Amino acid sequence: MKKELDLIKTYIEGYNSFDIDKMLSVLNKNIVFENHANNSLTLKLDGINQFKEQAEKIALFFSERKQEIEEIITKEEHYEVHLKYTATLKVDLSEELKKGNQLKLKGKSIFFFQNGTITKIEDYS
Repeated sequence: MKKELDLIKTYIEGYNSFDIDKMLSVLNKNIVFENHANNSLTLKLDGINQFKEQAEKIALFFSERKQEIEEIITKEEHYEVHLKYTATLKVDLSEELKKGNQLKLKGKSIFFFQNGTITKIEDYS
């Protein structure tokens, strides 16, 4: 249990500091990442190379970002992590989302593990 929590914390620390190598260090090479918004799957990545490529692209959109853990629920096969997310845009993303705007969201990430690595992350917002 402690090992899995350490993996989650390392992943989030890497995310918050834009340290993609730190994020990747706790992921299984066959990582599956899914992003769900408004009850729909909006993105699915298979494998560490796709994950790294997406993480590098997304990092360019923000001047700062932070995920804060609000609650961790332990389930039999995974951990459900409720998060508060804030970020400041580095670039214009749309007419509504402009450089310098701050985003504030709440969501959850579900982490799955195998052999001391994170094998799947499901993000919900």
